[in-house]
Amino acid sequence: MTLAILVGCLNDNITKAQIDPFLYYKKELKNHLNLKIKQYVAQTFEEIDVICRAHNSEIVFLLPSWKESLSKELLYKAEKVVRNIKADYPTRKLIFIDPFAQANTNYFSLLPHVDYFIKRQCYKELNNYNKKFIGGSLFTDFLSKNKHFDFSNWDVSSELSKDNLHKIIPGWNLGIAKKFRQSLLKKSIPYFDKTPKKTVDVFCRLSIGDTGSKLWYSQYRTIAVEALNPLVADYRVAKSGKDSSNLVSRRQYNSEIKRSRIVFSPFGWGEACWRDFEAVCNDCLLIKPSMAHIVTEPNIFVEGETYIPVRWDFSDLEEKCRYYLSHPNKADSVIKKAKEKYQDYFKQKHFMKKIKKIIY
Repeated sequence: MTLAILVGCLNDNITKAQIDPFLYYKKELKNHLNLKIKQYVAQTFEEIDVICRAHNSEIVFLLPSWKESLSKELLYKAEKVVRNIKADYPTRKLIFIDPFAQANTNYFSLLPHVDYFIKRQCYKELNNYNKKFIGGSLFTDFLSKNKHFDFSNWDVSSELSKDNLHKIIPGWNLGIAKKFRQSLLKKSIPYFDKTPKKTVDVFCRLSIGDTGSKLWYSQYRTIAVEALNPLVADYRVAKSGKDSSNLVSRRQYNSEIKRSRIVFSPFGWGEACWRDFEAVCNDCLLIKPSMAHIVTEPNIFVEGETYIPVRWDFSDLEEKCRYYLSHPNKADSVIKKAKEKYQDYFKQKHFMKKIKKIIY
């Protein structure tokens, strides 16, 4: 029996979602891959260091908190800890699960000391990791050049050598969370259902943010929400206001998204968001800025097949919404394919296949 320890943060829904599959596949990992998982909670790199040194396992999965302040001191400490973990037991496999939502990260300095660097989403073109982007990513670079957003105090990137590029692989995104897996088993509501169940035409409830490091994030999401304004006169639109002061309750959010025909899901800190998977689980048509540059799993982002892409400046958003609200059968075809592709990820047990590829 191969022993693996899973060491990481469990104090928020994002990191919990990353760990969920290790728990609901625990028996299958043991029975089919001969892999025994022991989990240890660690909120800091110091705690990660102590736990890893105390357990001589063959495999280590590391998932630090995304909330740690990424100062130069912290990054130096992170690299020192990970380097020491590998040095203490050179033969064991060390897998780092990056906590960042973006395709890029500040943690690439760890690459020489790990066997795999798992990302929720990766660039389809790996050579993008060797390019310099304003703000650190393709997305922030676009916002800087096209919307003149200020990224002077924001950068989510780090240098890496081409020798380590192969270690970066797409792992699993937020769509693997236990709540989504369970939801996919529920009975679907057809898009063109004539009952009052679908009473919201376009849904876009989201957090805007307003201060500090959220400045560019707030500007972008404000523009995204306002791009729906031309639809308000003709359709029932549930959207956020200009700030976070009018956020709806989780109960209202869930009620509205279940009753929605279209879910518009702009990017967040990274491209993929909770709302993307909520849309598919609730039989809504997902409309989203193009994800053509991203590789991620579960992959519900096949353009024109499982979601409807729009330009990053939202210039075609109104047109796309009006078209699919007027052509419900075409919308329903996309909704059904998205649901099938999402369900197939779990039916084919792609997480198990990913872990098998990593550990053997």
